[in-house]
Amino acid sequence: MFSSLDESRIRRVHLKITALSSGGNFLDGYDLAIISVAILLIAPEFSLSSLDQTLLLGSTLLGMVFGGVIGGYLTDRDGRKSIYMWDMVFFIVFTILTAVAATFTELLVFRLLLGLAIGADYAISPTIIAEYAPTKQRGKLLTVNGVAWFVGAAFSYLAGYFLSPLGDLGWRLMLLLGIIPALLVLILRASIPESPRWLLEKGMGEEARKSLKTVVGETGIEEIPAAARVTLRDLFRGKFLTATLFICSFWFILDAVTYAIALEGPTILQSVFNLSYGQASGTAALIAILAIIGAILTFFAIDIAGRRFVTMVGFLGMVITLFIASLFLNLSFGLIPVVILLVLFEISQEFGPGITSTVYPQELFPTSIRATAQGLGTTVSRIGALAGIFSFSFIVGTAGFGGGMLYLAVLSSIGLAVTIAYVVEPKGKSLEEISGEGS
Repeated sequence: MFSSLDESRIRRVHLKITALSSGGNFLDGYDLAIISVAILLIAPEFSLSSLDQTLLLGSTLLGMVFGGVIGGYLTDRDGRKSIYMWDMVFFIVFTILTAVAATFTELLVFRLLLGLAIGADYAISPTIIAEYAPTKQRGKLLTVNGVAWFVGAAFSYLAGYFLSPLGDLGWRLMLLLGIIPALLVLILRASIPESPRWLLEKGMGEEARKSLKTVVGETGIEEIPAAARVTLRDLFRGKFLTATLFICSFWFILDAVTYAIALEGPTILQSVFNLSYGQASGTAALIAILAIIGAILTFFAIDIAGRRFVTMVGFLGMVITLFIASLFLNLSFGLIPVVILLVLFEISQEFGPGITSTVYPQELFPTSIRATAQGLGTTVSRIGALAGIFSFSFIVGTAGFGGGMLYLAVLSSIGLAVTIAYVVEPKGKSLEEISGEGS
């Protein structure tokens, strides 16, 4: 159906689309991680209780619960590009408001509304990459989108390290920094054409051809047949039901584990090992930077070894590192062994499910519900993140950080079992071939 696009070499427009879409994921990583270091300054300024701090950590995730599914639905209904632009406008507005919040309540509300924009972008960005990407390079380009989250998180920890000496002004600057890349992304996204796959699905064949020409040029444009219509209800029945259950379950587990570590990590380092604010932020930044090794490995492996293989290996690495970390924390082994294990944990999750969580939804569903599936997965995953943060905090309160790590290891083993049970492998196939669209 789109053979000229699927068989294309990587062109400048592919790189541009991938970079601008990944920019949204970078901002997601930055803003979700920055609160974990900023809160160490916010808590004393607003005299926050332990519950207040947990609510603030989870507020943006709660916004993403709604932003993901709403943004995904609107993207499938109204087009990729319009939501692609508007969600970034909302992101900029609420980022500014969080930075100038005068009370804890204001900060909490603005962070929640910011989550709506982040959730919407999370649903849109990988969809646009996937619908333009050549088949043999699709996994690599989607991996770049996944990597951007971790790069954003690393930058947030560095920002926390350098701005923490400014005290109350420091945390406001940490939050405000996000608008700089957001403005650049917003301006450049205006030049991205609408997805030809979405245009065709809406019956706009001529517009689809014009959009296609911006990527593959004047040659190799084939006649495009009409696509078969798939509705929202198909997510929950027939051949797509199994894919929906797989994505929702393994992504729920992934985020329950990884967000507990990401958002509580600086606090763990500060509390268990008596580190200063700067030392905790600096160590968290080092862990996040080294974790990018996992994404680099995925970039080269995903289109060769396949999505299922890297997901299984990633979950296995998470189980092993978290289990050993629980032992080390219980036995008071010291800072360096625990940091090494956290690095290996992050490499594992970034090598596997941390990347494939945004690859699978793009490949297993047809154009008419692709962004909705991504949005649904985002929503369920953020519910998992919230559940993980609150349950981890509860277990740490009763069984210590060692018990909390053991709990996360058990959750990771469930994620591994779910991945083993799901046997579909999308590598090397066109989007239409995988989903059966147009057949």
